[in-house]
Amino acid sequence: MKHDVSEPLRGIYSGPSLEEVNRFFIRSDFPLEEGEVFYYYYQALGWRTESGLALRDWKAAASDWLWNLEN
Repeated sequence: MKHDVSEPLRGIYSGPSLEEVNRFFIRSDFPLEEGEVFYYYYQALGWRTESGLALRDWKAAASDWLWNLEN
């Protein structure tokens, strides 16, 4: 089944709050500023991946983001 990325989301997901993201990054021993970069990056994408798919698990995406910073 082919998915149309322009198709509206069922129950629009607005993503986590900036405070939630900042808490995640601080608990992971990363700077608050990095959490803000992550937040505004995905906020600009509408909480979708670069390929246009809905971001289903922002914490997994944040973990990948942090891994990429370290490696």
